[in-house]
Amino acid sequence: MTELEREYAREIFARATTAAENAMTKFPQPNYVLTKVAEEAGEVVKAGVHFAEGRDFTWADLEGECVQTIAMCLRLLVEGDQVHGITPPHRAR
Repeated sequence: MTELEREYAREIFARATTAAENAMTKFPQPNYVLTKVAEEAGEVVKAGVHFAEGRDFTWADLEGECVQTIAMCLRLLVEGDQVHGITPPHRAR
């Protein structure tokens, strides 16, 4: 990765971290976090296809869906999913 690409990745990760924290506060456990990961990943695919086809989706739309997917993945790793019985090892202690 170039330095510019690393900086972009850091920006995306920071946005995703903030989104994950906001989601944890707004929609506390128990919550269907694993299901939300799948939903958001589907939105990335839709945005990517529509962007590639020039169908009313911008790069910002695609980027935003990626940020939300990363946020939900972070949330799953950090707090798990009490509905589906997923407890991260660091939470089991």
